[in-house]
Amino acid sequence: MAFEAQIEGIFIDRQFEEPVVMLKEKDGDRRVPIWIQMGDMFALALQLAGDDFKPPRPFAHDLIQTVVRNLHASVRQVLITDLVDHIYHARLSLASPEAPLELDARPSDAISLALKFDAPIYIANKVATKNVELSKGTSPERLRQRLQQVRPEDFISLV
Repeated sequence: MAFEAQIEGIFIDRQFEEPVVMLKEKDGDRRVPIWIQMGDMFALALQLAGDDFKPPRPFAHDLIQTVVRNLHASVRQVLITDLVDHIYHARLSLASPEAPLELDARPSDAISLALKFDAPIYIANKVATKNVELSKGTSPERLRQRLQQVRPEDFISLV
């Protein structure tokens, strides 16, 4: 089972000083923070800004969007499928005239493409409930408690 989520924001986690895209359950209160790389944060922030910034040359996600559209396909949905060894996994579902396609993707890439195609983002329930132990020494229980109490002011908002 999975639930639909939306981007609540992109933040810098003050405790770990790393970028985070915060996904929030669309019709509920569950939140899933996904730690991402700085370059991915920049790409997502630009996408969320809309037409306010137009780069002089297309970024990789713009190129992928053009390729998918030229193949008469579209992004149907994104599913954040799992969390293994501190790494999130995602599947990108494409609709095409030939056949549906399921592609393995980094969550940050999949989320960017979901935004470009106005496609829904889903999170597998097991991702939202899985114990996570960060490499920086945070125990799974301490991290779970922290994430249950996370508030927007715990982060520096970037968008």
